[in-house]
Amino acid sequence: MGPKRKAERKVTAASSKSSTSKASAGTGVGNDSLPASAGYLISCDVPTKQFIQHMNDIRTQDKKFILEDLDAEHLLIKAKARPEIEAKVERWMDDNVFSAIERVGENLDMS
Repeated sequence: MGPKRKAERKVTAASSKSSTSKASAGTGVGNDSLPASAGYLISCDVPTKQFIQHMNDIRTQDKKFILEDLDAEHLLIKAKARPEIEAKVERWMDDNVFSAIERVGENLDMS
């Protein structure tokens, strides 16, 4: 059997740090009042997002980490939850995502 290849799906996170904010521009709130980082934007495929939402749903209310469900492929999460989410998604993908290269050379005859 050939070497195991990592899954193509990846979770990417972008910091929500910003020196200017469109949301605060019209509210009279200065940029000095914004936290250094409010959270991270997670960009992933739909099944991975559903897994992350499930991780959030099984927690008690005070331990939930999703700040905003933006669309089908994006979540805004608390910054402190990022390492745990990345580790659990990586483990989940290793357990559940298979690539065609893993099956090269195997007898796939199902009879």
